[in-house]
Amino acid sequence: MSGRPRLFLFLKNWLFLPLVALCLPLLVLFGQEVFRDLKLLRSADTDTVQWTLSQVEIEYLDFLLTLERARSSGTPDLSAVRKDFDILYSRVGILYKGRLFAPTREIDKFLISVTEVRDFLDRSTTVIDGPDAILQAAIPDLLTQANALRPQIRSLFIQGLGHFARQSDEQRSRVFATLTELAIISVTILVALGALSFYSMFANAQTQERGRALARTNAHMQTILSTTREAIIVADAKGKVVDLNTASETTFGYTLEAVKGQSIGDLIVPPELRDVHRAGLARLLRPGKNRLAGTERVRREAIRADGERIPIELALQPAKGEDDDLIIVFARDISHQLDAETQLRKARDQALAGEKAKANFLAVMSHEIRTPLNGLLGNLTLVSKTRLDADQRVFIQNMEISGRQLMHHVNSILDIAKFESGKTAVAHSIFHLGQFLQEIVDSQSGHAGHNQTTIEWEWLGPGLAWVKADRTILEQVLLNLVGNAIKFTHAGRIRIEVERLTPNDGDCTVELRIIDSGIGISQADQARIFEDFETCDSTFTRDSSGTGLGLGIARRMVQRLGGKIGVESTPGEGSVFWLRLPFLSVVEPPDTYKEEKVKAAERSLSILVAEDVETNAFVARKLLERDGHKVTITADGLSTVARARVELFDVILMDISMPGMDGLQATQEIRKAPAPFCDVPILAFSANVLPQQTDHFRASGMDGFIGKPLQLPELRRALQAVLDKSLPVNAGKAESPLDDSPPMAQDILDQPEYDSFLGRFLAEGDALLDELATDPLVTMGFDSIASKCHRIRSTASLFGAADFAAKLGKLEIAARNSDAAASVMEIAKLSEVWTSIRATLDPNRIAASVAE
Repeated sequence: MSGRPRLFLFLKNWLFLPLVALCLPLLVLFGQEVFRDLKLLRSADTDTVQWTLSQVEIEYLDFLLTLERARSSGTPDLSAVRKDFDILYSRVGILYKGRLFAPTREIDKFLISVTEVRDFLDRSTTVIDGPDAILQAAIPDLLTQANALRPQIRSLFIQGLGHFARQSDEQRSRVFATLTELAIISVTILVALGALSFYSMFANAQTQERGRALARTNAHMQTILSTTREAIIVADAKGKVVDLNTASETTFGYTLEAVKGQSIGDLIVPPELRDVHRAGLARLLRPGKNRLAGTERVRREAIRADGERIPIELALQPAKGEDDDLIIVFARDISHQLDAETQLRKARDQALAGEKAKANFLAVMSHEIRTPLNGLLGNLTLVSKTRLDADQRVFIQNMEISGRQLMHHVNSILDIAKFESGKTAVAHSIFHLGQFLQEIVDSQSGHAGHNQTTIEWEWLGPGLAWVKADRTILEQVLLNLVGNAIKFTHAGRIRIEVERLTPNDGDCTVELRIIDSGIGISQADQARIFEDFETCDSTFTRDSSGTGLGLGIARRMVQRLGGKIGVESTPGEGSVFWLRLPFLSVVEPPDTYKEEKVKAAERSLSILVAEDVETNAFVARKLLERDGHKVTITADGLSTVARARVELFDVILMDISMPGMDGLQATQEIRKAPAPFCDVPILAFSANVLPQQTDHFRASGMDGFIGKPLQLPELRRALQAVLDKSLPVNAGKAESPLDDSPPMAQDILDQPEYDSFLGRFLAEGDALLDELATDPLVTMGFDSIASKCHRIRSTASLFGAADFAAKLGKLEIAARNSDAAASVMEIAKLSEVWTSIRATLDPNRIAASVAE
């Protein structure tokens, strides 16, 4: 050691040791005081006292609750009464005689309260320990006397806590003063020790240098030990093997004794790559950036000791040795990984192909929804030209038929998985076949009129009156076939012929033929139009030679009913689509003309509606209050959870997509609340009604769901199920009577309210289209586009803007998938739809158009 470090060490010993010696007695003195105070704190008397005071009040309340239950029960649990009395008696005894509570008994109010409670318990001992009959008869009196002691019990808790709080404050003040003095001494010593450390740095310079050399050696060893899952080979600058780990022996089949000193290139590198290998080693050891060094990995082929070639993932790392440069080789056998990647790519390709086919089908079916929608718009035109008379009621009924059928189309698209698995339920009902066919014709007459086409139906031979079959499926099939016929027939005629093929009065077969004078279908197309996902032209801009859409589903529906479907056609002359279906002929049911409606729930319910869109919340409130229910509205998940934890509701209608906390998270938080708040039925209130999504709702703690837009019968069925405790419910797929179609905003709101919400909807739509017009993928981003589309989409259906809502849904899906190309395409389509919807809904524009 040099002279300068020795001098520093001398100064360190003789200048700072007296300072430390002076501070040590002070540390011992203050340490004893702190030890004494901590010893007092360790006894935890205060904690015990506070716990005992709290338990007295808790046991008192438990005793009251037990007495209340015993009084209201026909067979009271007397053992529970005695047990709770004994526990309370024991707790009060501690306050009355316990050593820890001797100071508190010197407080007059505390002593008076504990004495009164003790007197009551002593008086009640005879009854409690007496026969069951005496105790049961005395329960009301005991409950009255116990209730009268509530102020005394509360006084015990307050007086006791106040006394011990004052004691704790005094004790904390003493400990704080002692610790402050101790801290001053400690800081002084720490400063002295810091100075000592500074001087020690000079004396320990040589030791630290030796430590750094040892650290480098340990770093090499640590690199090998910390990566034992990979094959690690250490080589010198010439590529000679210096060391290797156990994983290397397993991967390449060599032992260290056998290969030490040999060239790594000759051992594991294939012959055709050895020149490249040597050039790479030379480049790795040159100064500058090393392309293969560090964490960058490359895939190569290597040779094992037995000559087998295996794929490896390789990384090289240069290192400094004591005498020479080293190269560390990290290698991993990736044979299984490559096999897994190959299988994964195959599975991905198959999944993508399936998703593409399904997406194509859903896109095609979404276009098919236009058929009933055109029926609604056609009849709406007729209504606008009439006054409030009988004709208007007929037209409204026709629109309701088409509107209900539109909902069936949507449900069919969303439940396509059920069709594929053959699990679609058949729901038979009794209806008049002739009236049913007339309703089909009436609902499509407006649409056919736009094409200057007439439509009619007739029986061939003896007819049927009342039949039993699945009206919903039959209606969807016929509307699909009639819609196709209208689509491809201009200035022509469509006729529905119905013929009874069997004479039996019970089970019989009926053939329905939809005959049009349209463009016809080629022979080649006739062979495939009923196959899944097949159309003459899959684009939406097909010419009139196409065969229509939805025939694949129509075929499945007919087969589900046990029938057959086919087509006969001549290009240029028209087509005949025929159905052969089994029907059960029945007698006319009683009360035929008293149309069944879903009644409101049997009693008024307290309902919490979580909905962030004001228009939807307002409509939900109107529908529920119309049936006499009490409604509370919350606008986000956090406020919903807060309200549901303090107020007990009969049912909660929970929107899924809300700001801050979504409906699924809010449901999970409510389920964590104490009983009975955690047991309230929760129904998803959403437009997302795909089967996998509704399963996810229930897995998150929900009891069922109600689909959007709201339908009054579905809502009533769900609430009645809550009353009947027959959950889970699936109200989003309930069948609705004819007069219970989804409500429009104008059917629910007063005119000023309707105008206000309509104006707000138009303003929101204009604002969205303005934002989408200026490079929205950059200025808004996918998340913002999806969020705004979802918000406006949930309102659009209430104002009859179904086309606009559908386009918003497609744009929302594209944005959530971060699909830029699809988003741009959907934005262009959305603008066109909004222009048409805007002119239809805006009263000012309508007035201007009429004036012109």
